[in-house]
Amino acid sequence: MLRRLARAVAFCALIAAPQLAQSQVVLGSYTFNNSQFGNSVLASDGFASAASNWLNLVDADPGNSYLLGANFDYGIANIGLSVSYAIGYNTPIVNGAGDDFGIVVARYSSDAFGISFSTDGINYGAGSTIAAATGVNTGAVRSFFYNGTGPYGSTLFVHSVDLSDYGFGNGATVSGIQITGERELDLIRVAGFGNGTVVPEPGTYALLAAGLAGIAIAARRRRNA
Repeated sequence: MLRRLARAVAFCALIAAPQLAQSQVVLGSYTFNNSQFGNSVLASDGFASAASNWLNLVDADPGNSYLLGANFDYGIANIGLSVSYAIGYNTPIVNGAGDDFGIVVARYSSDAFGISFSTDGINYGAGSTIAAATGVNTGAVRSFFYNGTGPYGSTLFVHSVDLSDYGFGNGATVSGIQITGERELDLIRVAGFGNGTVVPEPGTYALLAAGLAGIAIAARRRRNA
């Protein structure tokens, strides 16, 4: 009976595997959690920069989705001095072991920017500057249209951030990240790393529960026979 139970659980896990994989988004050697790509955006200039400097793979203005969605297919180019975008997360980014999230940019030499954090998604603390030199080449290239012109080939870079470096304790959470331009930033996305943890989706839980329930019923019938 134990062997049958083990085989059944393994079978359920095998069926669920494609659904588990959907919880991660990979860019180069980086793995992101698709529930931590941001759910809201506020801009200090009323989205004027985004409206005139959008990036997209399909030559179409992404509207209010400039920095949202679990992908790296669109963003905002040329975010200039003192222009800020605050990105809110319904699923907070948690300070764990190692780096906690990455800032993905279409890298050029002038891509330095400011960063600050919010624990409540409303109030942001003092910021600091992240230099262009900290970006790591992912080897991933996108052909972006820039405000209706292009496409132009752009290599994506990732700036990795460890919340511990900013005074956050282990297990502390961040519900908002604000990015401020200092020169000309081409920002694609700000997202939490998967850290090797795959979060099952509701359908996966249901599948596993149904499988285990079926096993329990079969075992009960066997005992009653």
